[in-house]
Amino acid sequence: MDAMKEYNIEFVKLTLGDHKFEYHLTETFFKAFNSSLSSEDIQVDLLFHKSNTMFTLVFDLRGKLGLECDRCLSAIDLPVKGKHTVLVKITDYPMENEDDLIYLGSHEYKLNIAQHLYDFVCLSVPIKKTCEDVGKLCDPAMTSNITSMIDIENGDRLPDRDSDDEEEEE
Repeated sequence: MDAMKEYNIEFVKLTLGDHKFEYHLTETFFKAFNSSLSSEDIQVDLLFHKSNTMFTLVFDLRGKLGLECDRCLSAIDLPVKGKHTVLVKITDYPMENEDDLIYLGSHEYKLNIAQHLYDFVCLSVPIKKTCEDVGKLCDPAMTSNITSMIDIENGDRLPDRDSDDEEEEE
Protein backbone atom coordinates (compact mmCIF):
# COMPACT_ATOMS: atom_id res chain seq x y z
CA MET A 1 0.00 0.00 0.00
CA ASP A 2 2.79 2.44 -0.86
CA ALA A 3 0.24 4.53 -2.71
CA MET A 4 -1.33 5.19 0.67
CA LYS A 5 1.91 6.48 2.21
CA GLU A 6 0.68 10.08 1.98
CA TYR A 7 -2.05 9.16 4.49
CA ASN A 8 0.49 8.28 7.20
CA ILE A 9 0.58 10.60 10.18
CA GLU A 10 3.83 10.39 12.12
CA PHE A 11 2.39 11.48 15.43
CA VAL A 12 5.71 11.22 17.33
CA LYS A 13 6.87 14.33 15.46
CA LEU A 14 3.80 16.34 16.51
CA THR A 15 3.67 18.52 19.60
CA LEU A 16 0.84 18.25 22.10
CA GLY A 17 -2.29 20.11 21.01
CA ASP A 18 -4.27 20.57 17.80
CA HIS A 19 -2.95 19.95 14.30
CA LYS A 20 -4.81 20.38 11.01
CA PHE A 21 -4.39 18.21 7.93
CA GLU A 22 -6.09 18.50 4.56
CA TYR A 23 -6.58 15.67 2.07
CA HIS A 24 -8.07 15.50 -1.42
CA LEU A 25 -9.47 12.12 -2.38
CA THR A 26 -9.42 11.56 -6.13
CA GLU A 27 -9.90 8.70 -8.57
CA THR A 28 -6.43 7.36 -7.71
CA PHE A 29 -7.38 6.99 -4.06
CA PHE A 30 -10.47 4.91 -4.85
CA LYS A 31 -8.60 2.75 -7.38
CA ALA A 32 -6.14 1.78 -4.64
CA PHE A 33 -9.10 0.18 -2.85
CA ASN A 34 -10.40 -1.50 -6.05
CA SER A 35 -13.57 0.49 -5.57
CA SER A 36 -16.33 1.31 -8.03
CA LEU A 37 -16.64 4.75 -6.41
CA SER A 38 -15.28 7.66 -8.38
CA SER A 39 -14.70 11.29 -7.57
CA GLU A 40 -12.87 14.21 -9.01
CA ASP A 41 -12.28 15.59 -5.55
CA ILE A 42 -13.53 14.94 -2.06
CA GLN A 43 -12.00 17.29 0.45
CA VAL A 44 -11.26 16.00 3.93
CA ASP A 45 -10.25 18.30 6.77
CA LEU A 46 -8.73 16.46 9.71
CA LEU A 47 -8.34 17.95 13.15
CA PHE A 48 -5.79 15.89 15.06
CA HIS A 49 -5.71 16.59 18.79
CA LYS A 50 -2.70 15.05 20.52
CA SER A 51 -2.41 14.46 24.24
CA ASN A 52 0.06 12.26 26.14
CA THR A 53 -1.70 8.92 25.80
CA MET A 54 -4.62 9.63 23.48
CA PHE A 55 -5.40 11.28 20.15
CA THR A 56 -8.73 12.55 18.88
CA LEU A 57 -9.19 12.63 15.13
CA VAL A 58 -12.14 14.60 13.76
CA PHE A 59 -12.74 14.00 10.05
CA ASP A 60 -14.89 16.48 8.11
CA LEU A 61 -15.49 15.43 4.50
CA ARG A 62 -17.39 17.00 1.62
CA GLY A 63 -17.47 16.66 -2.13
CA LYS A 64 -19.22 14.79 -4.93
CA LEU A 65 -19.16 11.13 -5.91
CA GLY A 66 -19.87 9.88 -9.41
CA LEU A 67 -22.58 7.23 -9.01
CA GLU A 68 -25.47 5.71 -10.94
CA CYS A 69 -29.13 6.39 -10.22
CA ASP A 70 -30.70 3.29 -8.68
CA ARG A 71 -33.88 3.85 -10.69
CA CYS A 72 -32.74 4.70 -14.24
CA LEU A 73 -28.96 4.02 -14.15
CA SER A 74 -28.10 7.57 -15.30
CA ALA A 75 -24.78 8.97 -14.12
CA ILE A 76 -25.19 11.42 -11.23
CA ASP A 77 -22.76 13.48 -9.17
CA LEU A 78 -24.07 12.95 -5.67
CA PRO A 79 -22.98 15.43 -2.99
CA VAL A 80 -21.59 13.71 0.09
CA LYS A 81 -20.62 15.10 3.46
CA GLY A 82 -19.94 13.75 6.89
CA LYS A 83 -18.24 14.33 10.19
CA HIS A 84 -16.67 11.42 12.07
CA THR A 85 -14.57 11.12 15.20
CA VAL A 86 -12.01 8.43 15.95
CA LEU A 87 -10.14 8.05 19.23
CA VAL A 88 -6.63 6.58 19.32
CA LYS A 89 -5.32 5.29 22.62
CA ILE A 90 -1.65 4.59 23.22
CA THR A 91 -1.22 1.64 25.55
CA ASP A 92 1.40 -0.89 26.62
CA TYR A 93 -1.14 -3.67 26.09
CA PRO A 94 -2.79 -3.14 22.69
CA MET A 95 -6.25 -4.61 22.30
CA GLU A 96 -8.43 -5.27 19.29
CA ASN A 97 -9.63 -2.08 17.61
CA GLU A 98 -13.26 -1.07 17.76
CA ASP A 99 -15.26 1.00 15.29
CA ASP A 100 -14.29 4.42 16.61
CA LEU A 101 -11.45 3.43 18.92
CA ILE A 102 -7.97 2.37 17.84
CA TYR A 103 -5.38 0.95 20.20
CA LEU A 104 -1.70 1.49 19.37
CA GLY A 105 1.29 0.07 21.16
CA SER A 106 3.65 2.47 22.89
CA HIS A 107 6.34 1.60 20.29
CA GLU A 108 4.20 2.79 17.34
CA TYR A 109 5.21 6.05 15.71
CA LYS A 110 2.74 6.51 12.82
CA LEU A 111 -0.91 5.99 11.95
CA ASN A 112 -2.29 5.39 8.45
CA ILE A 113 -5.76 6.88 8.04
CA ALA A 114 -6.45 5.78 4.43
CA GLN A 115 -8.86 2.97 5.38
CA HIS A 116 -10.76 5.30 7.70
CA LEU A 117 -11.09 7.90 4.94
CA TYR A 118 -12.42 5.28 2.53
CA ASP A 119 -14.86 3.89 5.10
CA PHE A 120 -16.19 7.35 5.95
CA VAL A 121 -16.80 8.15 2.28
CA CYS A 122 -18.66 4.84 1.88
CA LEU A 123 -20.75 5.60 4.97
CA SER A 124 -21.77 8.96 3.49
CA VAL A 125 -23.39 7.32 0.44
CA PRO A 126 -27.13 6.91 0.98
CA ILE A 127 -28.71 3.48 0.54
CA LYS A 128 -31.01 4.78 -2.20
CA LYS A 129 -29.48 7.09 -4.80
CA THR A 130 -31.75 8.69 -7.39
CA CYS A 131 -31.67 11.55 -9.86
CA GLU A 132 -34.09 13.40 -7.56
CA ASP A 133 -31.29 13.64 -4.98
CA VAL A 134 -29.40 15.96 -7.33
CA GLY A 135 -32.45 17.84 -8.68
CA LYS A 136 -32.74 15.95 -11.97
CA LEU A 137 -35.48 13.84 -13.48
CA CYS A 138 -34.89 10.19 -14.21
CA ASP A 139 -34.39 9.13 -17.84
CA PRO A 140 -37.97 8.92 -19.22
CA ALA A 141 -37.10 6.14 -21.68
CA MET A 142 -35.75 3.94 -18.90
CA THR A 143 -38.59 4.65 -16.48
CA SER A 144 -41.24 3.93 -19.14
CA ASN A 145 -39.44 0.67 -19.94
CA ILE A 146 -39.53 -0.29 -16.26
CA THR A 147 -43.20 0.73 -15.97
CA SER A 148 -44.15 -1.36 -19.00
CA MET A 149 -42.44 -4.40 -17.45
CA ILE A 150 -44.39 -3.88 -14.23
CA ASP A 151 -47.70 -3.44 -16.09
CA ILE A 152 -47.44 -6.78 -17.94
CA GLU A 153 -50.61 -8.88 -17.57
CA ASN A 154 -52.87 -6.00 -16.46
CA GLY A 155 -50.89 -5.03 -13.40
CA ASP A 156 -50.10 -8.57 -12.27
CA ARG A 157 -46.51 -9.27 -11.48
CA LEU A 158 -44.36 -11.32 -13.80
CA PRO A 159 -44.91 -15.05 -13.38
CA ASP A 160 -42.43 -16.76 -11.11
CA ARG A 161 -40.47 -19.17 -13.28
CA ASP A 162 -39.44 -21.41 -10.38
CA SER A 163 -43.04 -22.09 -9.36
CA ASP A 164 -44.01 -23.00 -12.96
CA ASP A 165 -41.22 -25.56 -13.13
CA GLU A 166 -42.36 -27.16 -9.90
CA GLU A 167 -45.94 -27.51 -11.16
CA GLU A 168 -44.79 -29.23 -14.35
CA GLU A 169 -42.76 -31.78 -12.40
CA GLU A 170 -45.82 -32.94 -10.40
